[in-house]
Amino acid sequence: MTIEELILVYICMIAVGSALFWEVYWFIRSLLFYRNNGWDFSVDFGPKIYRGESTEPEFEMAPREKMLIGHPVGIFVWAGLLASCVAIILIHS
Repeated sequence: MTIEELILVYICMIAVGSALFWEVYWFIRSLLFYRNNGWDFSVDFGPKIYRGESTEPEFEMAPREKMLIGHPVGIFVWAGLLASCVAIILIHS
C-alpha cells in the first residue's frame, strides 16, 4: 500500500469517526432529553432523520422511530465503516 493510499484511508477514518461521534452524541442527548421529559415522545428533539433518500416531510421519522431505529442503525453503519478503515490499516501495515 502506497503512502498516498494510506493517507487517504486515514482521512476516511477521521471523517467516519467524526460522523460516528456525531451520531452517538445525538443519541445520548436524545436519551437524556426523553428520560428527563418522562419518555414523552410527542416532543421532537434533535436533528431530522428521514426514511430513505427523500427529504419530503412525509418521510421524516417520528421521535420514537428516531430513538428505536434511526440513531441505532446510524451508529451501527458508522461503526462498521470505521471498523473497515481500521481493518484496512491493520492488514496493510
